[in-house]
Amino acid sequence: MLSILLAGTGPATLTAQGAAPDGRGSDNQAAASDTQDGPESPHRGGDGDTKGKDGKKPPVPEAEAFDEPSADPRPDVPGERSVSPDEPLIPLANPDGVSQREVAKIRETISANGWARVNVTVTPPRSLTTRAGRAQQADVARALDALAQRVAGRGARELSRIKVYPFATYRVTGAGLNRLLADPEVTSVAEDGFATATLDVSTGVIDSDLLNAAGTNGDGWSGSPVGAQEVAIIDSGVDNDHAAFAGRVVAEACRSANSNCPNGATTQDGADAGENCTHSTDCDHGTHVASIAAGTSFTGGHEGVARGARIIAVNVASDGSGSQWTAFFSDIIAGLQFVLDRRNSGANVVSANMSIGIDGFAQEGVCDSNNANFTATQAVAANLQNGGVAVIAAAGNSNLVGSSYPACLTSVYSVSATNDSDVPAGFTNSGTSTDWWAPGVDIDAAVPGTDTHANKSGTSMAAPHVAGAFGLLRECVDGNGVQITNANAVARLNATGVNVTDNGATRRRINVLDAATGLVNNNDFANAETLPATAFNDFDFNICSDTEPGEPGPFSLDNGVWWNWTPTTTGLATVSTEDGGGNVTTFDTTLTVYTGNTLGTLEVVEADDDSGTGLRSLVTFLANAGTTYRIKVDGFGAATGLLNLHSEINPVTCQGATPTVFGTAGDDTITGTAGDDVIVAGEGEDVINSGGGNDRVCGDEGDDTVNGGGGNDTVYGGPEADTIQGGPGSDVLLGNQGGGDLDDVGDTLNGGAGDDTLDGWVGNDRLIGGEDNDSLVGADGTDIAEYGGSPSAVTVNLTNSSSSGGHGSDDFFGVENLLGSAFDDSLTGDGAANQLNGQLGSDKLGGLGGNDELLGGADVDTLIPGGGDDTVNGGALADLVSFAVSPAGVTVNLISGTATGEGTDALAGIEDVTGSPHNDTIDGNAVINVLAGLAGADIIRGSAQDDRLLGGLGNDFMRGGTGDDFLQGNENDDRLFGDAGQDDCHGSTGVDTQTACETVTGVP
Repeated sequence: MLSILLAGTGPATLTAQGAAPDGRGSDNQAAASDTQDGPESPHRGGDGDTKGKDGKKPPVPEAEAFDEPSADPRPDVPGERSVSPDEPLIPLANPDGVSQREVAKIRETISANGWARVNVTVTPPRSLTTRAGRAQQADVARALDALAQRVAGRGARELSRIKVYPFATYRVTGAGLNRLLADPEVTSVAEDGFATATLDVSTGVIDSDLLNAAGTNGDGWSGSPVGAQEVAIIDSGVDNDHAAFAGRVVAEACRSANSNCPNGATTQDGADAGENCTHSTDCDHGTHVASIAAGTSFTGGHEGVARGARIIAVNVASDGSGSQWTAFFSDIIAGLQFVLDRRNSGANVVSANMSIGIDGFAQEGVCDSNNANFTATQAVAANLQNGGVAVIAAAGNSNLVGSSYPACLTSVYSVSATNDSDVPAGFTNSGTSTDWWAPGVDIDAAVPGTDTHANKSGTSMAAPHVAGAFGLLRECVDGNGVQITNANAVARLNATGVNVTDNGATRRRINVLDAATGLVNNNDFANAETLPATAFNDFDFNICSDTEPGEPGPFSLDNGVWWNWTPTTTGLATVSTEDGGGNVTTFDTTLTVYTGNTLGTLEVVEADDDSGTGLRSLVTFLANAGTTYRIKVDGFGAATGLLNLHSEINPVTCQGATPTVFGTAGDDTITGTAGDDVIVAGEGEDVINSGGGNDRVCGDEGDDTVNGGGGNDTVYGGPEADTIQGGPGSDVLLGNQGGGDLDDVGDTLNGGAGDDTLDGWVGNDRLIGGEDNDSLVGADGTDIAEYGGSPSAVTVNLTNSSSSGGHGSDDFFGVENLLGSAFDDSLTGDGAANQLNGQLGSDKLGGLGGNDELLGGADVDTLIPGGGDDTVNGGALADLVSFAVSPAGVTVNLISGTATGEGTDALAGIEDVTGSPHNDTIDGNAVINVLAGLAGADIIRGSAQDDRLLGGLGNDFMRGGTGDDFLQGNENDDRLFGDAGQDDCHGSTGVDTQTACETVTGVP
């Protein structure tokens, strides 16, 4: 038999599940401007008939000429080939039969209007629950075609149908109704009733914000084969221009029996079809709901649950100018069919939200077969569920036991509302039919406008939290990278969250973070995956992982996964996220290796961001047999995706020699034997005493200290700043060999007694030859040879790579800087940039070429700049700067501290000047100066102190200044100007002249 669901002008009313108007819950937005979420019509029974605020029934479609073809075509929703065309449809219950009460209501509508809109179901073909999906849809079409032929021209005309269940909407006269009721295949006839529209803190309650921060947003992970998740919002439309959606509305449709679509028709697909925001109440509710499910943050607003998911906006509102929007049952069912068609076309649709319901109606238990409206909704929703789309609905706001339609259907998940303290809202329906609880009180989310938002309350606000949760959870993958199923997501939501009890039933208030991270086997330190002891490639994902409290750095990231690795052999380990074994890393990783048995005792062995190929990570370290290493990989910047963890371990040698002693990853003190040892330090700051014998020592990570023993030792420094002390033998000491991140770190090499070879390799090294005749090799970097411990003065010349005095005779290669002894040293640079530091004693420092730094030290020093731009600092006492070997005349001013001519030199701590063999200009400063011109026609001027001015061989001019000065002419014709003070002027050979000299000798 066929049951007819009436769909006429006296429609049953569904409410969008906002808060009820009885004071138990309220929309915080002013009622005058938005009443969608608080339906103002009186509660009614479950008969599907609710009057509007003004006592009249909601509007119905315009009357049309019954005997003419409909001006509004049947909705043509192209259904492309199903993704799984051979899956059987879900077995469905038949309606309970034709309700005489429904028939009476339909006749009343026909009497008032001349026609009625009804929903009809026919007997499902026997094959409906057994044959493949494509064949089943053909059977449905044949059954509905047969009915249409039987009633054609008899007062009944089909307006629309769905594909997956024998359900159709008809326009009937009294005769047409009688014909449908008499048809032997009709199982139900019911009036096409209405559904009416009945974050900040809330996302924090369900912890979706933390999952978003860990990189799971619903937008798909790097390398995902399915891309972003899609969440359908079957509601009053979505303002796709709002900043909360930022171009993420990917599909739109409208199904409106009274032609309320943006194009003025009953059906519309494509851009802006799901956005009808012309009235104050249009799309306000749907925008708010969509923002909760999948909105992103915007100015002044808050992000929703799956902030990166795509949105399918399905507008089923059939009026927009009244106090609350309404929707025909047939439009809701057609909206579900649109979502099903999109899923079957290959789109990654994961959930569909319906924040609508029948005001004042709730049923505890199955309502699948109440009438054709319920049965058809159940059919399409079941096919969506079977296709991997979770169908979510609000439980209702009548404070009743049970759930409203459509939440009471077995193929729909029912959501009841709590406040942010997990207390059931005063308005919410609940009971054993509730599947989950979610926040639904004072939820701040978007409403139409660019950055507009408002607070609303209701189970309408609770349901999209769950729809968005599926958008996040379905992004998670299993260990093989396969997207989890709805069954997995449901199981996780049921296993996590907070228990809430109401109306004799206990259900979970969802926690998305706990539900998601429980899908990652190695998300936490305590649940780390154990790796094989030898080389491996492990295929894994960090999607839906997070950071547990107490996880150590060095990277402060949010979505790490863990492994344990215990090698059975000691060797050089390489761990990376490089591709290998057929696996590919698809995102920017960071990698850290630890030792330790608890989070609180972990110590970093190695850490890296991008040392591998591209954005991949790679570390190398000495791994000890039997030590358990904790390996963690994060996504940099919360990146997520597929990763390959690669490791290999190779035998350790010390420059080709097999070790006899190994260090650990900690700070070790290692002592060799009296024999010939081969020692390899591990990680950490190690102290190594090689002992007797001819030993070979290799440093490793950390600033190591190596003390050679009695034999002829060979020591190789590690990549950091090592201190290596040779013993009494003839040792070979080598510093950082390079090739790592610390190539600029220098070592300190001290040969001690014996004829030693010191090679700094890379880095800025200190080379101390010690006793006997040593070879000092700086190699790369800026290196210094030090003689601070010499027992006597040294003469060191970098130009001819030799030294004498002190402990012995050393030779040099690649050494740039010299540090003298405590005695009177002679230090000479080369053509490079040298630093010469005389320290104690009256030293002679010669810079030669290059931009040199000459540091005199504590005694009376002579500093000779070279051809470059030098820095000259005499230090304490009366120091002399000499330009005696300058190839050109110089201009020296001790007041400004400059000397130009052979270069541009900076002078400090200089009291005396010797000019060049050329024409010089020399000016003293405010201390006692000795200024000598040498050859050339020089200009020499003193200052305020008692200066000595010495003219030299040319025709010189000397001016004493204001002190009591001594002016000495030399060969040739000199001019002596004493100036102020008691000046003593001495002439020499040549014709000299004097002015203002109080004492004159040898001047006519």
